Amino acid sequence: MKQKTLKLEINGKAFSVTINEFNAYEAKVSVNGKSYTVGLKDLGIEQVADLQIQRVAELVPAVTPATPILSGSAPVLHKPKSVSNLTSIIAPLPGLILKIPVKVGDAVKAGQNMLVMEAMKMENEVQAATNGIVKSIFFKEGDSVNEGDVLIELA
Repeated sequence: MKQKTLKLEINGKAFSVTINEFNAYEAKVSVNGKSYTVGLKDLGIEQVADLQIQRVAELVPAVTPATPILSGSAPVLHKPKSVSNLTSIIAPLPGLILKIPVKVGDAVKAGQNMLVMEAMKMENEVQAATNGIVKSIFFKEGDSVNEGDVLIELA
């Protein structure tokens, strides 16, 4: 986030507030030249995506085009681009986690399905961009996620 300065008036007193850093958990601000770290506890929304900038190392393109679902056939899985910084599997879009076929300690290969999520009434497979071992899984089946949330961390 680019540094942002605000002019505020609180109880008739003027303040110059500069937001130096901001993420889902805390903000580093300067108020009239004095620095503070402000913990963000309840922003009034269900979940906030972590706003820290992450370098995108690789994009995995869609593998197959979506085809219509025929009566009685298995649902077609849309394969969106999987954003990864090579150590994390990051949600490519907001949705609901339906299935996580891997567990902590599993060895995974590039292109392997890491989870299935529902977004816009479609099931989407999210794959690993690189080989690795599942270090942490941050969500469980049934959880809602936002675009950019770190879902799984690889070692």
